Amino acid sequence: MSDSTSLKHLASSLLLPELERQLKEDPSLWPNIKGLFVITVAKKKKPMATWYLVMQGKDTMPLITENEEDAKNAVKGKLRTVKIQVEDSNLVNFITGGMTGVKAYMTGKIKVRGDLMLAQRLEEVFEMAGGRKV
Repeated sequence: MSDSTSLKHLASSLLLPELERQLKEDPSLWPNIKGLFVITVAKKKKPMATWYLVMQGKDTMPLITENEEDAKNAVKGKLRTVKIQVEDSNLVNFITGGMTGVKAYMTGKIKVRGDLMLAQRLEEVFEMAGGRKV
């Protein structure tokens, strides 16, 4: 779905790998969340990239990747899946704390298919990594 040219124009293509780097460096940031988050990032409503966030509890390194096969291989056991569709600029606001997940969902800036309660927990990951302060 994505190619290197389009990715250069997505801020989320810089932020999500940085989030993974922070998580790798500091296991205390690992969230106690279990789920597979499939995030489709759009630009002007056109899907540009798909990211997979594999969260398997606080004892397992989270994986953030664009490679669906890597995400599937990383999953141990059965995980609930949440699909999230969001514009690149709104994802940046969400990651950096400029917008809460509930507000984004209620105003239609983020579309969620699947477990809404699990989707809300994704915000914890961003908060722990220095986004919005609780």
